[in-house]
Amino acid sequence: MTLQGRTALVTGSSKGLGRAILLRLAGQGANVVVNYSRDENAAAEVQAAAEALGVRAITVAADVSQLDGIQKVFDATIAAFGRIDIVVANAGMEKVNVAVTDVTEEDFDLLFRVNTKGPYFVLREAARRIADNGRIVTISSNTTTVPQLGVGLYGTSKVATGYLARVLALELGPRGVTVNTVVPGPIDGAGIFTDPANDEYKQSLVAMVPIGRLGTTEDVAAVVAFLTSDDAGLITGQQLVADGGMH
Repeated sequence: MTLQGRTALVTGSSKGLGRAILLRLAGQGANVVVNYSRDENAAAEVQAAAEALGVRAITVAADVSQLDGIQKVFDATIAAFGRIDIVVANAGMEKVNVAVTDVTEEDFDLLFRVNTKGPYFVLREAARRIADNGRIVTISSNTTTVPQLGVGLYGTSKVATGYLARVLALELGPRGVTVNTVVPGPIDGAGIFTDPANDEYKQSLVAMVPIGRLGTTEDVAAVVAFLTSDDAGLITGQQLVADGGMH
């Protein structure tokens, strides 16, 4: 599953799941773009880790929930590498353990800007700029398929991008571009589960997983790597669930 000579842009890739995805693609030979919004030191560390794998890497500070930030990261990618072959729309924000009755308008606007508007326009820009036979992958959440207490807002904000990916797969199919969505379950060591205060909540979710553990960032990165490979050339418009059987 070599990605030698290809260029991969992973939004929100300075830490957590995005970091794991980016380093997995780099490990398979892709030149990579580390996108971050605030943590410059973390982005620099990921860049160094990618370069240690023998590929070229750049960092781009850009808020990809805003259209100018999206434009900036795509412009920087083209300027540095001349092409984009892989786009992973990963950047997002979690908000759980909040009842529907407690959600504020500010909560709603923020989650939908980061989890819905941002990925929508990342995919729009990817559709305009990606090379023929490229790969687009969006990262969703199994809260869109498994109703749970306290995830009404978060799950709703993650639904739209998976649907958009299915439509975009139809539009880009004639160019050989595939568009798919990965739907992870809870991920140990990422997002809210980097905070020990959420350990009790984590254990309650483990009890819901048939295989008896939460996923890891590496588990999900492996799924993304498959979908961006030549081996997945016939897979498009799909939502691939990786949640240990919770769905």
